[in-house]
Amino acid sequence: MPKTTLILAALLIALGVGAFAISSGDGSPSRTALMPAYVGAALALLAGLSLAFEGARKHLMHVAALVALLGALAPAAALVIRAARMSPLALGVNLGMLVLSATLLALMVKSFIAARRAGAIGLR
Repeated sequence: MPKTTLILAALLIALGVGAFAISSGDGSPSRTALMPAYVGAALALLAGLSLAFEGARKHLMHVAALVALLGALAPAAALVIRAARMSPLALGVNLGMLVLSATLLALMVKSFIAARRAGAIGLR
Protein backbone atom coordinates (compact mmCIF):
# COMPACT_ATOMS: atom_id res chain seq x y z
CA MET A 1 0.00 0.00 0.00
CA PRO A 2 2.82 2.52 0.58
CA LYS A 3 3.87 2.37 -3.08
CA THR A 4 0.31 3.00 -4.25
CA THR A 5 0.11 5.88 -1.77
CA LEU A 6 3.31 7.36 -3.19
CA ILE A 7 1.92 7.20 -6.73
CA LEU A 8 -1.34 8.93 -5.80
CA ALA A 9 0.58 11.43 -3.65
CA ALA A 10 2.71 12.32 -6.69
CA LEU A 11 -0.45 12.81 -8.75
CA LEU A 12 -1.89 15.11 -6.08
CA ILE A 13 1.35 17.10 -5.95
CA ALA A 14 1.37 17.40 -9.75
CA LEU A 15 -2.27 18.54 -9.71
CA GLY A 16 -1.56 21.23 -7.12
CA VAL A 17 1.66 22.50 -8.69
CA GLY A 18 0.07 22.47 -12.14
CA ALA A 19 -2.96 24.40 -10.92
CA PHE A 20 -0.69 26.91 -9.18
CA ALA A 21 1.34 27.38 -12.34
CA ILE A 22 -1.80 27.90 -14.42
CA SER A 23 -3.23 30.36 -11.90
CA SER A 24 0.08 32.26 -11.88
CA GLY A 25 -0.23 32.85 -15.61
CA ASP A 26 -2.89 35.54 -15.16
CA GLY A 27 -0.76 37.52 -12.70
CA SER A 28 -2.61 36.58 -9.51
CA PRO A 29 -1.32 33.20 -8.29
CA SER A 30 -3.68 31.36 -6.00
CA ARG A 31 -2.05 29.61 -3.04
CA THR A 32 -5.23 27.61 -2.52
CA ALA A 33 -4.49 25.91 -5.84
CA LEU A 34 -1.65 24.19 -3.96
CA MET A 35 -4.04 22.40 -1.57
CA PRO A 36 -3.76 19.06 -3.41
CA ALA A 37 0.03 19.39 -3.25
CA TYR A 38 -0.09 19.83 0.53
CA VAL A 39 -2.22 16.71 0.93
CA GLY A 40 0.05 14.86 -1.51
CA ALA A 41 3.17 15.92 0.40
CA ALA A 42 1.70 14.66 3.68
CA LEU A 43 0.75 11.36 2.05
CA ALA A 44 4.19 11.00 0.45
CA LEU A 45 5.87 11.63 3.81
CA LEU A 46 3.71 9.03 5.53
CA ALA A 47 4.26 6.48 2.75
CA GLY A 48 8.00 7.09 2.79
CA LEU A 49 8.13 6.65 6.55
CA SER A 50 6.10 3.46 6.33
CA LEU A 51 8.60 2.06 3.83
CA ALA A 52 11.49 3.02 6.12
CA PHE A 53 9.91 1.79 9.36
CA GLU A 54 8.15 -1.47 8.60
CA GLY A 55 7.20 -1.99 12.25
CA ALA A 56 5.16 1.22 12.20
CA ARG A 57 3.68 0.66 8.74
CA LYS A 58 0.21 -0.25 10.01
CA HIS A 59 -0.05 2.90 12.10
CA LEU A 60 1.41 5.18 9.44
CA MET A 61 -0.94 3.84 6.78
CA HIS A 62 -3.90 4.40 9.09
CA VAL A 63 -2.80 8.03 9.51
CA ALA A 64 -2.43 8.24 5.72
CA ALA A 65 -6.01 6.96 5.41
CA LEU A 66 -7.13 9.79 7.69
CA VAL A 67 -5.26 12.30 5.52
CA ALA A 68 -6.90 10.80 2.42
CA LEU A 69 -10.32 11.10 4.10
CA LEU A 70 -9.70 14.76 4.88
CA GLY A 71 -8.35 15.19 1.34
CA ALA A 72 -11.67 13.91 0.00
CA LEU A 73 -13.94 15.75 2.43
CA ALA A 74 -12.42 19.21 1.92
CA PRO A 75 -13.10 19.46 -1.83
CA ALA A 76 -16.45 17.68 -1.43
CA ALA A 77 -17.55 20.36 1.04
CA ALA A 78 -16.24 23.13 -1.21
CA LEU A 79 -18.11 21.69 -4.18
CA VAL A 80 -21.36 21.42 -2.22
CA ILE A 81 -21.09 24.95 -0.85
CA ARG A 82 -19.88 26.92 -3.87
CA ALA A 83 -19.51 24.82 -7.01
CA ALA A 84 -21.66 27.22 -9.04
CA ARG A 85 -19.37 30.16 -8.20
CA MET A 86 -16.04 28.39 -8.81
CA SER A 87 -13.79 29.16 -11.72
CA PRO A 88 -13.27 26.30 -14.16
CA LEU A 89 -9.75 25.82 -12.78
CA ALA A 90 -10.96 25.65 -9.17
CA LEU A 91 -13.73 23.26 -10.16
CA GLY A 92 -11.27 20.97 -11.94
CA VAL A 93 -8.77 21.03 -9.08
CA ASN A 94 -11.46 20.24 -6.51
CA LEU A 95 -12.87 17.41 -8.61
CA GLY A 96 -9.38 16.02 -9.23
CA MET A 97 -8.45 16.15 -5.55
CA LEU A 98 -11.76 14.54 -4.60
CA VAL A 99 -11.34 11.69 -7.09
CA LEU A 100 -7.68 11.01 -6.23
CA SER A 101 -8.20 11.18 -2.46
CA ALA A 102 -11.38 9.10 -2.52
CA THR A 103 -9.71 6.50 -4.74
CA LEU A 104 -6.78 6.23 -2.36
CA LEU A 105 -9.10 5.96 0.63
CA ALA A 106 -11.12 3.20 -1.04
CA LEU A 107 -7.96 1.28 -1.91
CA MET A 108 -6.71 1.65 1.66
CA VAL A 109 -9.95 0.41 3.18
CA LYS A 110 -9.90 -2.57 0.83
CA SER A 111 -6.29 -3.29 1.85
CA PHE A 112 -7.08 -2.97 5.56
CA ILE A 113 -10.00 -5.39 5.23
CA ALA A 114 -7.85 -7.89 3.31
CA ALA A 115 -5.08 -7.65 5.92
CA ARG A 116 -7.58 -8.14 8.73
CA ARG A 117 -9.07 -11.21 7.03
CA ALA A 118 -5.61 -12.65 6.36
CA GLY A 119 -4.72 -12.16 10.02
CA ALA A 120 -7.95 -13.82 11.15
CA ILE A 121 -7.27 -16.81 8.92
CA GLY A 122 -3.77 -17.10 10.40
CA LEU A 123 -5.24 -17.27 13.91
CA ARG A 124 -7.39 -20.32 13.13
